[in-house]
Amino acid sequence: MIEIALDLLRPRSDNANVMPEELLGKLVRHIERTDRYPHLIVRSMPGEPGAYEILDGHHRAQALRRLNRPFARCQVWDVDDDEALVLLATLNRLQGRDDVLKRAKLLEELRQRLGEQRLPEWLPEDAERLERLRQTRLDPPPPAPSIKAGELPGAITFFLTGPQAARLKNRLDAFEGTRSQQLIACLQLDR
Repeated sequence: MIEIALDLLRPRSDNANVMPEELLGKLVRHIERTDRYPHLIVRSMPGEPGAYEILDGHHRAQALRRLNRPFARCQVWDVDDDEALVLLATLNRLQGRDDVLKRAKLLEELRQRLGEQRLPEWLPEDAERLERLRQTRLDPPPPAPSIKAGELPGAITFFLTGPQAARLKNRLDAFEGTRSQQLIACLQLDR
């Protein structure tokens, strides 16, 4: 690991990985609060001695610039142009997926330690997503009572001309409830 002046780090214009502004703001706050972040991966900048090209860590470099930090912690990799393209295409795409139940358990522990208010500020999830994850930790509701086959509703489809549909609508509007309830009442099927 070496520290490299941010003004010597060059982002790649063909970096396809884009972070939404809200998440970038959270990254800035995280680095500001902890001064911890994964090292940027860079290589010597072709054609510009003393400068370095960012292969992985474009957003971290952005966050450090917003914080007016003079240096970034970096790892320098010796790679050619072809390998640089491969790394640019893969490093920003290689990622695992959270096990939802384990993530919910982790977030619950954080909530208990840090409080509800800090989580949306510090974590990538917004408050709504955090609440949905919390809900996965709760016991599920009891199952609904089963319905006997003869009690299941059935669908009836029929076709009307335009004038017939208009007359039916006028008659149904005289009844309260949903369209199905109106039709049942109009046809007196509950008797």
